[in-house]
Amino acid sequence: MRPVRFCLQTGILFFCLLSPASAVTNSVGKPLPPDAAPPAQQVFRYIHGSEPSSYDVSVALYEAQGAVCLFERLTMLNENLEIVPGAAARWEMSPDGRRWTFHLRPGAKWSDGRPVTAHDFEYSYKRFLDPAVGSVYAFFYYEIKGAKAYNQGKVKDSSTVGVKALNDLTLVIETEKPCPYLPFIVAFSGSSPVPRWQVEKYGKKWSDAGTFVSNSSYVLTEWRKGQRAVLSLNKYYNGPYKGYLEKIIQLFTAGSPGAVGTLPYENNEVDWQTVAVTDVARIEKAPVLKTQLVRYAFPDSWFLIFQTRKPPFNSLKVRQAISHAIDRETLCRTALRGIAIPAYSMLPPNFPGSTSAQLKSVQAYNPALAKKLLAEAGYPNGAGFPRQDLWVGNASPAQNILTQAIQTMLKTTLGITLTIKASEDKVYRDNLYKMEIPIGLGGFNADYPDPNNLLAMVWHSQPIGYGRQDWKNPVFDRLVDAAAFEMNPAKRMKLYADAERTLVEDVGGVFLVHSLTIELRKPWLKGLKMNKYGYSFFTWIGTVHTQMYIGKR
Repeated sequence: MRPVRFCLQTGILFFCLLSPASAVTNSVGKPLPPDAAPPAQQVFRYIHGSEPSSYDVSVALYEAQGAVCLFERLTMLNENLEIVPGAAARWEMSPDGRRWTFHLRPGAKWSDGRPVTAHDFEYSYKRFLDPAVGSVYAFFYYEIKGAKAYNQGKVKDSSTVGVKALNDLTLVIETEKPCPYLPFIVAFSGSSPVPRWQVEKYGKKWSDAGTFVSNSSYVLTEWRKGQRAVLSLNKYYNGPYKGYLEKIIQLFTAGSPGAVGTLPYENNEVDWQTVAVTDVARIEKAPVLKTQLVRYAFPDSWFLIFQTRKPPFNSLKVRQAISHAIDRETLCRTALRGIAIPAYSMLPPNFPGSTSAQLKSVQAYNPALAKKLLAEAGYPNGAGFPRQDLWVGNASPAQNILTQAIQTMLKTTLGITLTIKASEDKVYRDNLYKMEIPIGLGGFNADYPDPNNLLAMVWHSQPIGYGRQDWKNPVFDRLVDAAAFEMNPAKRMKLYADAERTLVEDVGGVFLVHSLTIELRKPWLKGLKMNKYGYSFFTWIGTVHTQMYIGKR
């Protein structure tokens, strides 16, 4: 409402627009919220965990997790896991669902001031599909026309890949068949663009501090090996997701972030921290800490994988016996202290297309049936069953507890002896993609809210080097292939439901738990919005991190 001033001499009303006090802005001109601390205090610190070996996220996704927020993809995900514009301001699909045209935001710049163009995206997509580059996530893009043939070396010419810049601001992506979920694919972390001129000049060192160039609100400005990395506001970023935080400091430790305990958090060395299962009980009894504890279900699944083409796990009855010997309720309630819920299928409850309630009985705990099936497979009470290594990567405390509990349950119920084989993540992943893990703990966090991600991306059969396990079921493959290109939503979800039932019944994996995210957040960490699922989650994927700021203490 505009203030009014009355002049006694003339009797005329004057309306004057009084300007409120100028809002405080950060170093890139973004106005800070009224309850925000001064710009100098807009520094967010967190324990990243193991140090990245690279910040080249488009080809080294696992090794470069710290780089996820440094790149703006064509599309992004908001706090509701919905698609929103990213580097592309808008896009449209052709009537047949096979051609997508992305129109880039005019005026966008890299952190060195160069313009962001459609040619950058064409180069980046063809780069991570290049078999010589060796991206382990290349299979994610096989819906793109020619991508699979090029990535698997059947075709040498990258121009056969259906990604083409028509001009500086227009990118066309063609798919093999109609692909209704392509906007989710291009929002994936691995779909990040890279600066061709830096890659060609510096090779693998292009992603080091000093030579690093990004196109998001943040850029890598410091990397002290073995200690920390600093991400700072990018003065050239002019898109819709400018951050409030002046700096994001990643602290490196050995192992998972939760493995260091809560002392750094309690000493105010960090503003946010994931919590290990071993600390939950103590935190819940601490008067102050318990008020800062946050729990929510971010869609993921943990499961056992097998070499299903070699004895003894080529026997369906063996895999079924293992599934029925695991008491998931006890795992969650007792071993994991309530930081997970039982899983009987790949898709978590409330995930689009989930039929977990209908599938619960297929792999349910049933020790009598488990013993019967193992005996029918030729191993009564475990007699003659070869000793096996249960592989696990660089495990968190929760994953260690999970594998130990499984080891005990299988020994107690079936007489099967498993030796836990802990290994570095890279060693685990190398053997995973070589399909040389006889039995191992696997897990997958949803990249986007569509069954294609958790079903086809993980369980569709692939050649060695391109998939995670050797399970192959022609019925499953046919169903998820049909679902991927089905434009009718109801028919599409029915195909995925049938595919998931096939996966669960054939025990492609033994499904264990859907974990809950457990975090500590300082009261001055502000800006994380409540989403439509009823929780405010913290993630570097998408736009959520640009909403965060440090409040006044």
